[in-house]
Amino acid sequence: MGGLFMEMKTETIFDVANSHFSEIAPKYKALRTTDLDPIEHIINHLRKKSGNTMSDVGCGDGRYSFELLKSLDDDSFLHCIDYNEDMIKYLKSYLQDNNILNFCARPGHANKLPLESNSMDCIVTFNAIHHFDLPRFLAEVYECLKDDGHAFIYTRLRNQNSRNIWGQYFPLFAEIEDRLFEFDELQYAVKKAEMKIDHTQVFGHNRTSNLNSLVNKAKNNHYSTFTLYSKNEFEKSLEVFEQNIRDNFEDIDKIQWQDENILLEISK
Repeated sequence: MGGLFMEMKTETIFDVANSHFSEIAPKYKALRTTDLDPIEHIINHLRKKSGNTMSDVGCGDGRYSFELLKSLDDDSFLHCIDYNEDMIKYLKSYLQDNNILNFCARPGHANKLPLESNSMDCIVTFNAIHHFDLPRFLAEVYECLKDDGHAFIYTRLRNQNSRNIWGQYFPLFAEIEDRLFEFDELQYAVKKAEMKIDHTQVFGHNRTSNLNSLVNKAKNNHYSTFTLYSKNEFEKSLEVFEQNIRDNFEDIDKIQWQDENILLEISK
């Protein structure tokens, strides 16, 4: 494994990630893709009752919070929680600008959620679980969920990450990104937290882009994985990535691949 990653202590990695999200907050929506199919799955579950009290942990700039709230009844309420205060600031502006008011947003740690015990019908997290201390987060989920409540974890597994365009063609990407989990690790952690996985669903997303756009995303650290490279490693890897794309795709203005993610539905 290369770069600074092996030399970093846990606290330093956390600080680097927090700094990364502060820097990227103003442009995050432009760099990341919002997957709507897991939202539809969650909403179908939530519509079984009205007035859901929910929390989006690791909410970022509010892309997924917005999709949840715009599809639910006005009696539902969402607690938006993220450690990064810059992301919270952009979330508030984004939701308010779209006339969504049935939410609150505040900084908070996934290891100690600012929620009351037995208060949540639903807790969700999207593409953020690899930034959490998983056992401590799940212990908090267990504490905060109502007895009939559910949690939804949307993430990509390590093996899924190795098969996307970055894992296949960007040197060291799959090796450096070791914060992701495999399914058996998630399953074990959920069982250890005295909860159970009721349902899983894998989503495949067909993507299309061009080489210039992909290079721009990498340079702007659209995945926090890129912050784990040293400067020299990143520059060398980016050069190899560009050549790999040219060698493996006939049309660099229409590059097509598939991303995979998994959604876990969890109950007490």
